[in-house]
Amino acid sequence: MEIQGLKALVTGASGFIGSRLAERLATEEGVRVRAMVRTLKKAERLKKLPLEIVHADLLDLDSLHKAVQGCDLVFHCAAMVRETGDREVFYRTNVEGTKNILKASIEAGIKKFIHFSSVAVYGMNPPDRVNETTPYQPCGNLYCDTKIEAEKVVWATHHEKGIPVVIIQPANVYGPHSNPWTVRPIKQIQSGQMILINGGRGLCNYVYIDNLINATLAATKNEASVGQAYLISDGNPVPWKEFFGYYARMAGKPDLRSVPEGIAKVIALAMEMSSKFTAKPPKISREAVRYLTRQSHFSIEKAKRELGYQPRFSLEEGMKLTEQWLRKAGYLPELK
Repeated sequence: MEIQGLKALVTGASGFIGSRLAERLATEEGVRVRAMVRTLKKAERLKKLPLEIVHADLLDLDSLHKAVQGCDLVFHCAAMVRETGDREVFYRTNVEGTKNILKASIEAGIKKFIHFSSVAVYGMNPPDRVNETTPYQPCGNLYCDTKIEAEKVVWATHHEKGIPVVIIQPANVYGPHSNPWTVRPIKQIQSGQMILINGGRGLCNYVYIDNLINATLAATKNEASVGQAYLISDGNPVPWKEFFGYYARMAGKPDLRSVPEGIAKVIALAMEMSSKFTAKPPKISREAVRYLTRQSHFSIEKAKRELGYQPRFSLEEGMKLTEQWLRKAGYLPELK
């Protein structure tokens, strides 16, 4: 499928993945991009790019009809991505919002709908060697469970209405502008709050932002991708000690502390109980402890086989580019 000259709506375009995708589409792929944002104040980065910015909300169907009108492609990146929160808010955004953008896309007659999901649909403690045939694993986590429900909505709409869909399931996405897997770890290390569990031996499945975008573009252009889901990572999980170790060295604090898993669970339980009285989310939960100690691999063989996907940037290369951005953005001091 030739995408040059087509018009694409990118939802969640002020977010980390959406903004980089919109940038690549507009500046490298010759796509006429309509960047959808819910808050115009967060669109400063987009204003520097050759694209159209539209104000719309996933819960406002009229605004979605206007946003998608005349578009050939829809990249649905918008979602609520938090560790805790109100279930109803999560459900409205991640599930009802997906229903709405699908409805608007069907009426607009779009050629392909690319839905950004997450490896979280396989649970917070998935089995080893997960692939796209692994069953969903609801786990009580609001993000995980509502992303599962959103995927179910996408598949049901595809089968019932015939809309051409592709689902992308990224691992932990790091790189310039990433908050959870770049900015937050740097801040935790700088403040002395970063603590490894069991020596950081749990496995981190990660993907550099531009590797993810490359895979997404390959799926978009491939005619045979319709009706398929693709797990996307860099294909080489490493211990958390190694992943966070890159940030620790950038921050000049290479010796990260560690605690045994049992102690970490006790601390997490205490923080969870305290949060019920303070109404503030715990800094670490027992669920997070399990997540950081798991030994799961996610297979990208399907993406390699069907899309020709090969991660272009290694972890070392991705971290070098990330460090350059962190210093330029002021999160780390400039090197003299």
